[in-house]
Amino acid sequence: MTEREALKHNMTRTLPSCPHAYHQGLRHVLACVDASSFADAVLAHAAAMALAVKARLTVLRVLEASAEQSPMDPVEWAMRHRDVEADLRERASHFGGLQTDTVVIDGPAAGRICAWARDNAVELTVLGRSGESNGSFAGLGGTVRRVAGVVNGSVLIVPPSQVVDAPIRYRRVLIPLDGSSRSESALPLGLRIAAAHDAEIVLVHAAPSVDLTEAGPPEAETITLRDQLRRRNERTGEHYLKRVRFQLPAAPATGIRVLPSGDPRHALARAVVEEHADLMVLSCTGQSGHPDMSVGSVADYLINHMNIPILLVRGHQGNPAMAYGKSDEAMTARLPSRALL
Repeated sequence: MTEREALKHNMTRTLPSCPHAYHQGLRHVLACVDASSFADAVLAHAAAMALAVKARLTVLRVLEASAEQSPMDPVEWAMRHRDVEADLRERASHFGGLQTDTVVIDGPAAGRICAWARDNAVELTVLGRSGESNGSFAGLGGTVRRVAGVVNGSVLIVPPSQVVDAPIRYRRVLIPLDGSSRSESALPLGLRIAAAHDAEIVLVHAAPSVDLTEAGPPEAETITLRDQLRRRNERTGEHYLKRVRFQLPAAPATGIRVLPSGDPRHALARAVVEEHADLMVLSCTGQSGHPDMSVGSVADYLINHMNIPILLVRGHQGNPAMAYGKSDEAMTARLPSRALL
């Protein structure tokens, strides 16, 4: 069976274990705020997510005692708790139509956030990329990095450049896919958010880089082979995205884009800008799925360098990829193992 025939055959098949149910259970969203200037942006994005999936929202503030400070007077500490709780309730009151709770706890921020999320069945944790301890540092804060790597469920990371003057509305959602069931686990949640915000979805595939061992100037045959592999990867990637789009619900509007072979991190970063995306939804890990990495290298790069919110989805393992079934004919068209992540 040729590649084109395999594509046509797959498009007419119904996969019994297709992972893309249009609705995905998401009942509890946790917004982690602090005293930094963009805490309102974190809360606004968390509210947008909770409204989109009709989930309960909890606003959490962790109070950490500075190592340089002497032990705080218990009365003063109780008054601080009361003031912070009042501030959280006032902020949360701006978001109508949501079941909202507020919580103030003490201790090391990362550990307390992860423990609270675990004990209270949180399925989506929302954090700012850098907090009050990071100042103007543009990279991922230490607390956020630890939480993203350990916390149960998915994580939405909001960059500090986000300024919120009105309720959040996403208009263009970018979803990178690499052909693996891990990457496709981001689709149900991405679809649901896009539908709630009447946003357009752009499915993106970064064709894998083609690396050949070279001990000197490349020979003509080597250049020809590399070009053939690049064209093959890009053609197969386009067929894959068409296959995915074919099985998605009719709404929301969905576009596809294959990025040329190269470094997927830089290619996806450029695509965010060129597509004017205001939200990216992707799996924490993709094709490689190293067990010792809770967040893949591509996802880590994007959350550190993009000025849009990045939603990292921790999906279920073991689902077959949408693009291909279990038949031998279909498996011949699998993408290389380094397709994206």
